[in-house]
Amino acid sequence: MFAFIRNPLRKLVEWLDFPPPAPLPGVIDIHWEFMGDLLGELTALSDTETAAFLHRDFTDPDAIRELTRQWIWPAWARFTPVSREKILHTLDYCLATGSEKTGWIFPSYGIPIRTEARLFFATVRKELAKRPVPDTIERHRYRENGRQAFANTLFSDMKAENDENGPLPERPRRQGLVLPRDMQRHAASQPLELIRRWATTGITPDGVPGLPCDAARWTSGTDPDTIREMAAARFERQKHDRLGVYRLTLAFSHPVGEGFLAGHPDTLVTTRKARCLIDRLSFLVRRYPILRE
Repeated sequence: MFAFIRNPLRKLVEWLDFPPPAPLPGVIDIHWEFMGDLLGELTALSDTETAAFLHRDFTDPDAIRELTRQWIWPAWARFTPVSREKILHTLDYCLATGSEKTGWIFPSYGIPIRTEARLFFATVRKELAKRPVPDTIERHRYRENGRQAFANTLFSDMKAENDENGPLPERPRRQGLVLPRDMQRHAASQPLELIRRWATTGITPDGVPGLPCDAARWTSGTDPDTIREMAAARFERQKHDRLGVYRLTLAFSHPVGEGFLAGHPDTLVTTRKARCLIDRLSFLVRRYPILRE
C-alpha cells in the first residue's frame, strides 16, 4: 500500500524538479553521474575523436595520467570547490566500496576508452587530488542521493583565471565536429535491431564504429524537441558561469526511452530519464535516454 503511494510521489517530485533536501548533519550526499561530469568533453566526442580514442591503449596508468592532464584537468580546475568535493566524495565511496556504478560511466556516456574502470578512476582521482583513494570509508556517512535536483548541482566557473595551482590549463584541442545528426541516432524511428547492434558492437545506427555502450531510442510518444526546450529552460534557470560540457538529467513520470545495456542484447530496458549535454556556448550537443537509474 505504501509503495503504491510512494512510487508515484517520487516520480512527481523528480518530474517537478523540486530543490534537493538540505544535507543531513554528518551525511555526505553522492551521485554516480558526478563521475561522468568529471570527464568533461570526453562525454561528447566527435566521430573523428572517437576513432582516434579507439586506437589508444589506456591500460597503462601513465597513459591515464597523460589523458587526465590533457582532457580532464581543464574541466576539473574550473569546478567550484563545493562541486569538487561532491565529485571526490562520489569517487571515494564508489572505489572504496567496490560499487558497480564505477563501471557504469563509460557505457552510459558512450566513452570509447579501453581500460579497467576502477584503475582508471583511481588513477584520475590520485592525479587530481594528489592523494590516493582511501582504503576504507565510514559507509554510514554516505548517502546515494537519487534526486535529479541534486544530480544537477555541479557548477564550473568560466571567469576564473587561476586556481590554487596557478593559471588554469587550456581546454584540449578538439578535432572534428559534433554534428546535429548525432542526435538522430536515438530517434524513435531507428529499428530496434540497429539499437541492439549498437549495444553489442558499438557501431551506431549510421555506421560509426565505437565500443559497446548503452544504446537507446526515444519511445514513439516522446518529442525530443520538448525535451530540448525543457533542458534549455532548466539550464537558464540554474545557469552559473559554466565552462565545457555541462550535463543536465531530466526525469519524467512516464517512460521516454527504450534500449539495451552494453553487452546485454536480450533484455529491452525502458527509462524515464534523459541526459542533455550542453557545451560552453550553451548549445545542446547531446540528447538521449539514460538506461541506468
